Amino acid sequence: MSPISQKMTADDGEASSAAPPLRRKPVKVAADLSPAMRQYIEQKSRVGDAILLFRMGDFYETFYEDARTVSRAVGLTLTTRDKRSAKPIPLAGIPYHALDRYVARLVQAGYKVAISEQIEDPKTARGVVKRDIDRIITPGTLTDDNLLDERRDNLLVAVLPDSKDPAGRVGVAFVSLSSGRFVANLIEADALPDELSRIAPSEALVPERGIDDEPSPTEALCASLGCTVTRRPAHAFDDHLAERALCDHFRIAGMAGFGFDRFDASLCAAAAVLDYLRETQKAALSHIVKLTPGSAGATVGMDRVTLRSLEIERSLRDGGREGTLLSAVDRTVGPMGARLLRDWLCFPLIETAAIRRRQDAVAALVEQPARIDLIRRTLGDISDVERILSRVGVGRASPRDLAALGRSLSAMRGLADGLDRGTSGRIVDDDLLGDLARDLSGHDALGEYLQSAVKCDAPSILRDGGFIEDGFDAELDRLRGIGHEGDRFLAELQAREAQRSGIPSLKVGYNSVFGYYIEITHQHRDRAPPDYVRRQTVRNAERYVTDELKQHEREVTDAADRARARELELFEQIRAKVAAELPRLQAAARAVATLDVVAAFAVLARREDFCKVAFEGEPDADGRAGDLEIIDGRHPVLSATLREGFVPNDCRLATDATRLALITGPNMAGKSTYIRQIALLTLLAQTAGYVPARSMRLAPVDRLFARVGANDDISRGHSTFMVEMVETARILNNATPRSLIILDEIGRGTSTYDGLAIAWAVTEHLARVIRCRALFATHYHELTELADALDGAANFNVAVREQLRPDGGGRGVVFLHKIVDGPTDRSYGVHVASMAGLPAEVVRRSEQVLDGLERRRRAAPASPPSTPTATSPGDQRLLFDETPPTPEWCRRLIDAVKAIDPDRTTPIDALRHLESLRQIVESSEAPGR
Repeated sequence: MSPISQKMTADDGEASSAAPPLRRKPVKVAADLSPAMRQYIEQKSRVGDAILLFRMGDFYETFYEDARTVSRAVGLTLTTRDKRSAKPIPLAGIPYHALDRYVARLVQAGYKVAISEQIEDPKTARGVVKRDIDRIITPGTLTDDNLLDERRDNLLVAVLPDSKDPAGRVGVAFVSLSSGRFVANLIEADALPDELSRIAPSEALVPERGIDDEPSPTEALCASLGCTVTRRPAHAFDDHLAERALCDHFRIAGMAGFGFDRFDASLCAAAAVLDYLRETQKAALSHIVKLTPGSAGATVGMDRVTLRSLEIERSLRDGGREGTLLSAVDRTVGPMGARLLRDWLCFPLIETAAIRRRQDAVAALVEQPARIDLIRRTLGDISDVERILSRVGVGRASPRDLAALGRSLSAMRGLADGLDRGTSGRIVDDDLLGDLARDLSGHDALGEYLQSAVKCDAPSILRDGGFIEDGFDAELDRLRGIGHEGDRFLAELQAREAQRSGIPSLKVGYNSVFGYYIEITHQHRDRAPPDYVRRQTVRNAERYVTDELKQHEREVTDAADRARARELELFEQIRAKVAAELPRLQAAARAVATLDVVAAFAVLARREDFCKVAFEGEPDADGRAGDLEIIDGRHPVLSATLREGFVPNDCRLATDATRLALITGPNMAGKSTYIRQIALLTLLAQTAGYVPARSMRLAPVDRLFARVGANDDISRGHSTFMVEMVETARILNNATPRSLIILDEIGRGTSTYDGLAIAWAVTEHLARVIRCRALFATHYHELTELADALDGAANFNVAVREQLRPDGGGRGVVFLHKIVDGPTDRSYGVHVASMAGLPAEVVRRSEQVLDGLERRRRAAPASPPSTPTATSPGDQRLLFDETPPTPEWCRRLIDAVKAIDPDRTTPIDALRHLESLRQIVESSEAPGR
């Protein structure tokens, strides 16, 4: 079925964002259907799985299965058409004035919605009113503000594996229809999950498969990210058709001018995006003016595990925005700046020169608080220009849009004036602020034109007119004047007729049904002049018309119709004038967004006492990146919440010195917070933001990896430990010497010795093979011995102060949340359990057991771990050199475990196996059994 949606609702199910695709029953066309219903059936056949909203007078009607679906999804009353027939047609209607509200609810539920509009006046139509599909609204093609989150981009992506690429790479292209941003990139196949996680599309286009085929891995991936998946026919991705389609759209001879050296799968994906937009929008897409090559290698690589672990835009707690890095640093004024800030945080820069260019702009504003205030006040007067321009590009901008655009363009002049001097009196021509000032300048004439053409309080709909300013067009003013003069004519007519008839209470009125009339009360109706023609009887009066009144009505009505037609004609001219300036206006909108983010960073730096980061140069010939040094660093999210209660910490990592920090300490002492803090400060620094620290020095990282926390993946049948190992493998296989890695508690999802062995080997690999900057928080105190054996590794711990409890119940601990040199050999888990509220008897028993275990370990210590020194994998020695003889009962236990086949073991069998293993242990003479 094409197209399909992974988020549709089945006909026999409840509305859900994760419901299966619609399975529509074919509609049989009855011979006795009305012309309008035949028209509906024809249009329905053209929109596939989309729900067709069919305009009929004051309602958008749905029929058949669409009616049932809409009724369930948005709670409309389901009724029937032709109730007396043998097979009445299911019907549900949406009032025309409530269209946007209901469309929003349908799209949010994952449905596609096609809008069929009346394209001729029903009053003048002969036969059935002509209708046509105006557009098809899908999750990835929204442009209306009330359907969109103003602080997030709404992206449509196409994904195409490159069958001709020897490396098996994947073409990815995405567009924001609401801003016109269009990007194409060829990426490694294993990088696709991470790329899509950062793009966060609302809808994904993939090549069509057989009806009975299982979803492809790409479809499954996109669905797992929560976006709608739409299958498109193979010809939409064809390379020959794609090249012609792209060149025709951009009116160019080839794609080399846009920076594409060859025509690959990414450009085929881009053509598929354009094809889908043309099909759904029924418009020229004039605001999509260029295709930009992807920035692979220019931005920091981050996988989706890192995005989740660092809580960059979604919290681990509830998936919301509160408690994330984005919420903590967002001081933007407008929605365009908010969307760009999200983009900067998810795609930090790598190149020092690019970072410093942004950073210098922030620094210039930090030093001028009065200028920041002026800029931010002016930003508040600017509407969401990006999305207004997108509606201009698809021919759906409203009078209200153009009025807002006119005001915004006038405000941009104030922004440009606010940037006309830097800290030394002038802005350097080639700095970022200078570029922004140039992009913001030169729009005064268009802004003044729009303000003179469109009323400031213009409506959002065209139908009723009244949005063109008086004085803008002489012909419109003349037509409007007929209506104004008509009011005077009616007043004079009423006075004249009252005098002629001798009826002082005579009135001249108007209603939409009968038009103009003369009203005489019943007690005076016998005095009505003979030329009065009775039109209507009401409760206390009679209504009449005269030839003179009918003639005036024809003139006024004709003038009003001609005035509305003239307004529509003028509006199209105004909209075309704006469309001709789209590339310059889009650059101005981007400049507004950039200035908003830069000013927001400056405000944050001043209000929160953040520092400017000092950046080092490029990596050396061996790929070593250099230093990361933070003095009195604070967590950007928690420090904003705790204020004075947050304890700052230092961090010093360098590839030619201490590059691997092994961090031990109790639960709840702050290990995870600390390592997250280092990663977040690095990320924030490489967006060019100031950071919460007394000072920071950084050699930029090329990739950022974070593995914090534990979770399983039930949908794939992966346990917590399996997920942990997969994520760790991705890090070890993709990190480079320029990367920054933070790891928390690797190996805890399995047995103690297995986990320790894995953590030990991972630590060695980080130090000896990858040789990048890394922080490893662990409870395996045995790993602290590696600091003496591995070059570049060092021990740190979270300081704890032990003290007597006030109640005299033994010793307690105070977590100081301070990172200090050296290892620790205690986890204080029992103390944490007590703090968590475990019953006192359980805590006391835990202390007794712990004391006994520690005495036993001191009495008979295990052989110390051996540190391999050979660099060849084949020469690696075992983790523990000495292995004590295996007791007989232990060998029996091992044999019994090996005999178990997990794939064929039922739950009942598992219980039986467990009982037999228990009997082996019970029958042994093992100490402490």
